Amino acid sequence: MIAAVHGLAERIRRNEPISLPLAALLSAATPVVRAGMWLRHRRAAVRVDAYVVSVGNLTAGGSGKTPLVIERARRERAAGRKVAVLTRGYGSAPAREPIAAMADASDNLFTLLGDEAALIARKLPDVIVVKCSDRIASARTAIEQYGCDMLILDDGFQHVRLARDEDIVVVDARNPFGNGHLIPRGVLREPVAALRRATHVVVTRCDQAHDIEDLASRIRAVCPGISIRLTRHAPIGCWRVNDGSPCPLDMLCEGPVRAMCAIGNPEAFFDTLAATGAQMEERQAFRDHTEIPGSALAGSLPVIVTEKDAMRMRDVPGHVFALAVELEDWQTP
Repeated sequence: MIAAVHGLAERIRRNEPISLPLAALLSAATPVVRAGMWLRHRRAAVRVDAYVVSVGNLTAGGSGKTPLVIERARRERAAGRKVAVLTRGYGSAPAREPIAAMADASDNLFTLLGDEAALIARKLPDVIVVKCSDRIASARTAIEQYGCDMLILDDGFQHVRLARDEDIVVVDARNPFGNGHLIPRGVLREPVAALRRATHVVVTRCDQAHDIEDLASRIRAVCPGISIRLTRHAPIGCWRVNDGSPCPLDMLCEGPVRAMCAIGNPEAFFDTLAATGAQMEERQAFRDHTEIPGSALAGSLPVIVTEKDAMRMRDVPGHVFALAVELEDWQTP
């Protein structure tokens, strides 16, 4: 059953056709899904005593927002602010009360925070990561207990109850709005018109897409005059998963490798890896947020995974490496 649901979700993500009866059934379920968002907008937003930046998206999964969260947190830390990242901790046990952590506070950040939040903590050792389903409670914990004056709301565009000073929406240039339908018939969490709430738009993976200028025009048609930043995910190196030791990017060109991932947009990872010159003898994609099975890692060839995948791994062989990426500005050719 899970495999069938996952298969259907993948077909919808890739904009593949499905039967008309199934499409009608999924479309009929959309008002139920939308009801929660309607109720959120009926409640007054709560403002806290800190500068709040939300980084989110319109679509479900795989837009590439985590590098932007990390980039913004580093910039604010460099400016002298005390920063906290507020997260739901998707993939970990739900937390009704705030759980705060830093990279040196636990040797099992994935179990505590979930894979994406664990990666943020690993990359930002001097930043507090607070997990809770209640973003207001998270914000107050960060401010009152840790003295934070800068809060970054990870995946926060739909969590409108916490007032924010900036509302950044990440749009994946490869598949910006899916098939145009709302969940569950499509991948849109909200109609494209919801972009009007955004203060900035960051377009990711521009190097892997066509008609970037057309996409920018579509965005500006909804939000005239909005700031649009064009970016790509730039590989900057690798690191060995079992001990964290860094490796140069050139290692990917020394011989054939096997590429594996369990993320929302596996094709983007494979294309990013291919752009480094890596010779991929094999590509395997597993369901998002799941652990890559140990049996798949067996063999002698180097296995390259994403950093998010690496957060879930324990006791892996020494030939497994994570590809590190950072956000980089991109200009239309």
